[in-house]
Amino acid sequence: MSVRSKVLAAAAVLLLAWVGRVAWDYFNRESIAHQAMQFQLKLFGAAIYEYHASTGRWPTSLDDLAQTSLPQRSYIWRQTGSTLTFLWPTGLKSDPNQNANVLLAYDNAGLFNKFGRVWVCWGDLRTEYMLKRDLLVRLGPIDKRTGN
Repeated sequence: MSVRSKVLAAAAVLLLAWVGRVAWDYFNRESIAHQAMQFQLKLFGAAIYEYHASTGRWPTSLDDLAQTSLPQRSYIWRQTGSTLTFLWPTGLKSDPNQNANVLLAYDNAGLFNKFGRVWVCWGDLRTEYMLKRDLLVRLGPIDKRTGN
């Protein structure tokens, strides 16, 4: 077997291993990647309610969340927040449990989302992995590219 064949075989094995790992993570909802997405969405959702509790207003931008404990809880909050799409609803109830049917935000970036499913955070701070087409239907007449 020539050196070139060995290099090509090794590259093919590495590529197969990488694709296998991505596929495993995509289908395994308990994977670190899925858990991280859910954690970040819940963290931002909680910060939305924290902002309202301290100011009496609902946040309208990522900068508003700087006034919460979010920067202390996640040093990468601004970078993470820039990858999420916030809907900034204003008619929420103070009790998250009363907002179960309101979408707060969704993760619209990353490789997993390119496969047709996205993580969303509901007003009661639960997360759900839903088909992107179902999210677009749920968003209705809102601009489906930006969430505004």
